[in-house]
Amino acid sequence: MQPSASIPSSRAPSPTNATRYSRQASIVLIGMRGVGKTTLATIAAKALGWQLLDTDLVFEQQYQTSIADFVASRGWDAFRQIESDILHALLQTHLTGKVIACGGGVVELERNRSLLQSFRSHGLVIHVLREKDAVLDYIRASTHFPPFYHESAKEAWDRREKFFRDCCSFEFVSLTVPVPPAPRDTLSSLSRTIFFRLLRFVHGVDTNKVSVGHRSRRSYSLSLTFDDVTQAIPKIEDLSLGIDLWELRTDLLSSLDPTFLAFQIAILRRHSPLPILFTLRTARHGGRFPDLPNDETAVGNLNSLFRHALRLGVEYIDLEVTFPPSVFADIVSLKGNTTVIGMYSDISGTISWTGLQTKQAYDKIVQMGADIVKMVNVARSFEDNLSLRQFVATVERNPTPIMAINLGPEATLNHVLSPVSHPLVPRVSSPGQISFYETQKILYLTGLLPAKKYYVFGCPIAHSMSPTLHNTAFATLGLPHAYELKETLTVEELSEVIASANFGGASVTIPYKRDIIPLLQHVSRHAKIIGAVNTISPIPGGAGYSGDNTDWRAIKTCLLRYLTPANAVTSTTTALVLGAGGTSRATLYALHQVGVINILYTTARDEKPRRSRASLSGSIRC
Repeated sequence: MQPSASIPSSRAPSPTNATRYSRQASIVLIGMRGVGKTTLATIAAKALGWQLLDTDLVFEQQYQTSIADFVASRGWDAFRQIESDILHALLQTHLTGKVIACGGGVVELERNRSLLQSFRSHGLVIHVLREKDAVLDYIRASTHFPPFYHESAKEAWDRREKFFRDCCSFEFVSLTVPVPPAPRDTLSSLSRTIFFRLLRFVHGVDTNKVSVGHRSRRSYSLSLTFDDVTQAIPKIEDLSLGIDLWELRTDLLSSLDPTFLAFQIAILRRHSPLPILFTLRTARHGGRFPDLPNDETAVGNLNSLFRHALRLGVEYIDLEVTFPPSVFADIVSLKGNTTVIGMYSDISGTISWTGLQTKQAYDKIVQMGADIVKMVNVARSFEDNLSLRQFVATVERNPTPIMAINLGPEATLNHVLSPVSHPLVPRVSSPGQISFYETQKILYLTGLLPAKKYYVFGCPIAHSMSPTLHNTAFATLGLPHAYELKETLTVEELSEVIASANFGGASVTIPYKRDIIPLLQHVSRHAKIIGAVNTISPIPGGAGYSGDNTDWRAIKTCLLRYLTPANAVTSTTTALVLGAGGTSRATLYALHQVGVINILYTTARDEKPRRSRASLSGSIRC
């Protein structure tokens, strides 16, 4: 079992009308020389089983000379023209199934920029970034690259940066140095994982969203109110306890420079799998971003910031309903798989939840195309909290979810992505905000969070560490639950435990991972295929009990974390599985999920391994 703690968010549907890129469309990588485009393209091509095309290598193969020697004899202009012809030939004939790495100067010509901007309507053009100083040091020390034309590498970088952003559909930061430093052998794996997180998001395979339906569990967000995300990293594990989503308060950051923002997002993603909400709060709503004057330039700058957030692939964007309609409409039209939260607030507390103006504000945000409506008010009396619940009851079954919040401890009444604070953040993001721990205590004392009993079922389990782990987690998070051992000789003895009114769920271990299934009203597709259940929980509404298998997810995660281009799964990859119990069956399923089809297995210590393949049509047979 796993309490409500720092866990990857659940898989929720993507926003409606999301722009989808074909999963077969070619991927083009652009960026300065030395940022790692070819390395990243090699990783992507090998993982996808696609062909890698590098424009520099294509040039050298066609002309049988290095770029440096060619430029030395014939000059940059001649090279740029040939490079442009190569780029046009590649993009016009390789629309699918290719990863194309471009040279650093490919954006120099207007002809090429127009081509890349046209291509991104079909395929992905990804701008790759890396730490500027590290890359410039590498370029200066390298003898492979020809010198820049009438400028330094830094000057070329500064001039081209806008070109890259004008041409790309998304931006990816491949961090050279983790924050804090990590062992060198983890870098390729981390970069690969984060890059494919972006691709899965863009293609809608896994949009990393929090489930927010009216039957979904309570969810929480934490505002990172640091002026630099790196300050949060040493505290990230403590900050993430109970949290489903990070809100990055960009108006509180030390800079709104696009490159600085890209690195802020990248650093946070390196250290946490949780989705990110991009928020820019104006002064009238308690933020530091200046209220917008009636000025075309100011509106354009605001729109550019939110467009940049879309390029970074953030999962959520917060838009104030008071933003210019043109900004709101533009971001909604370009959102892709990003969820737009439309925010309306009345921090003066002059508008009632039951007033007509509140319902009109909700309807307006829905009509503007927001995926989630966020409404913030101030409770002047206890009755205002009851009014909030009455209002939510009238709209919560609508397709568009609502975040309804009274500032202060009353925010615990909100069910969707409730904003909480933490003692380790430098400032609260709104008046009266409380911590996740305090929120759970209030929910318990008001009867909204009844105490539950959780168990581990099995035999023998006397030495299990599960009660210690879970009860420590419950205490840390402020949850009123308890976790106990339930050792039985027969599975039938568990029926009475499961049927009790305060049963919250159970972990299932040997020998009951298969025997428990007849007691359940629902079994997940994965558990059915594996033929073993290791987690059971009540179905909402009193409809019985559901079983799932989380072993395979953990095994799959461990496998993927340590796969690199050097040991990528291929048709010849072979795995050895020892044993034939429930965990071994989950292992076979996880291996199948990552593409391993050749499996050696043994069910006894003295047996020689036998070769088999996992058959996954309903159950696993060896």
